[in-house]
Amino acid sequence: MKTSSGSRPHPFPDGPAIARRPVLTGLAALLALSAGAALLPTPAAAQTLESARAQGWIGERRDGYLGVVQNAPGVDALVQSINAQRRSHYESIAAANNVPLAAVEAQAAETIINRLPSGAIYQAANGQWARR
Repeated sequence: MKTSSGSRPHPFPDGPAIARRPVLTGLAALLALSAGAALLPTPAAAQTLESARAQGWIGERRDGYLGVVQNAPGVDALVQSINAQRRSHYESIAAANNVPLAAVEAQAAETIINRLPSGAIYQAANGQWARR
């Protein structure tokens, strides 16, 4: 179909940016729905994660993964285990949505950090650990 100017109309009236919005919005929704199931895979891990978070031993990094804030027995293993599970989940989301892994990680970080309880530790924009 041609417009009166003779050029073909863009399939999305608002341009290419509008075409990407559903993927990113869907990605955010998928991350939000799956945060509890995939990012905290078992009740035991969730309990340990919450305990380590409450003790101030771990924090949420800006890349969607956990970081060790203060070393304690078992914390490194917990962080490595949960980060491996998160990475696997993020890779699945990236592949299913044909988006870069970094985009999924960034969206996950934003979602997780925004949902942290008061007092939880996260990595601020300057790279330093901060409390919510």
